[in-house]
Amino acid sequence: MDWQKEYRKNFPVTDLCTYMDSAYDCGGSLIGKQAADRYFEDWAIAAATAAKGGPGRKPFFGVADETRDYLGRILGVAAKNVSITKNTNEGFNIIMQGFDFKPGDNVVTLDREYQSVIMPCLHIAENHGIECRLAQMNDTYTPSVDDLWEKVDERTVMVLVSHVQSKSGYKIDLRELGRRCRERGIFLIVDAIQSIGLNEFHTEEWGVSAVSGAGYKGLCAFISIGYLYCCDELLARIEPTYVSSGFQLCLDYSGDTPVIICKDPLNASKFDNSSSDFLGIYVLHDAVEAILEIGVDQIELHVTKLLDQLYDGLLELGFEIMTPNNRKKRCASLCIRTEHAAEINNFFMDHQIIFSAGQDTIRMSLGAYSNDDDVKRTLVVASQCPWR
Repeated sequence: MDWQKEYRKNFPVTDLCTYMDSAYDCGGSLIGKQAADRYFEDWAIAAATAAKGGPGRKPFFGVADETRDYLGRILGVAAKNVSITKNTNEGFNIIMQGFDFKPGDNVVTLDREYQSVIMPCLHIAENHGIECRLAQMNDTYTPSVDDLWEKVDERTVMVLVSHVQSKSGYKIDLRELGRRCRERGIFLIVDAIQSIGLNEFHTEEWGVSAVSGAGYKGLCAFISIGYLYCCDELLARIEPTYVSSGFQLCLDYSGDTPVIICKDPLNASKFDNSSSDFLGIYVLHDAVEAILEIGVDQIELHVTKLLDQLYDGLLELGFEIMTPNNRKKRCASLCIRTEHAAEINNFFMDHQIIFSAGQDTIRMSLGAYSNDDDVKRTLVVASQCPWR
């Protein structure tokens, strides 16, 4: 693929090693470096021309607005429903801390969900008197829609889940889960950091009410920048918990005392801090722009083909793969169960192949910048590994 060769040139990490760790982070890019240079150039020009435009610098706001539009196109939603955050966890906290829960409400998630998801649920239950219901995760970290649905009842307000499980690479069926939630009037809140930019994501079609993620994995942006999408119905029920003069919030001085007002409660920028991470926004802007130029559908085809090759090769070599052997149930990573995770990790590192290792698992993950040579080299080294 012509686009792939050119895109790969933007990732210096691919010249330093065989990088199989996109589910950890993208390793940085020249796209981001160039965006950072433009940010500082714009800042100097804005300062020299007094282009203030509000609580910051005028050019920054234009880039931020265009970034919301780009993210909306990736998610298939309106730009006004997208907020710029620091990371996935901040998005979940915005929802849980600001939602108008009622006594007796409950939320449902998995007992071993990723910390960014489960911790805000547990915190709100401890401090606001609602119930956090925990469905049991199986030992392969491949939860089904039915596993979650066993905990749902007439007082369930939200179901919160990762689209792709970090510890297994398993992709849950959001279409089915969203259908059930929509029928019951339940908000479906999704952590999409492991899939956005690598797989097509049909937010409204699937019935997803909110999507939170960060830029440094599949979007190939920056560690300090993320996004949050909320549908109108959810936005109407969430009050900002961190308030500052910004895009939507201001003070009304018409009465005896100042009153905080929100100009548009159905605009997700009401959650944005006025002093946002504009450097990160510039990097995210250019990173997502590059993905849109390629097309997420093309990236998904490319990554899926490579993952098939990697999966089949490792399976043939005798590795115990936790990730399902089904394209519909995996995204861009696969996980191997082993008692020798540390030894395998060290063995591959000695051959300049980088991936993530846990206590009893290893995870290999691909990005749009990965190519056939990465997979072939990994399989050659895997064939020489003593622990398989």
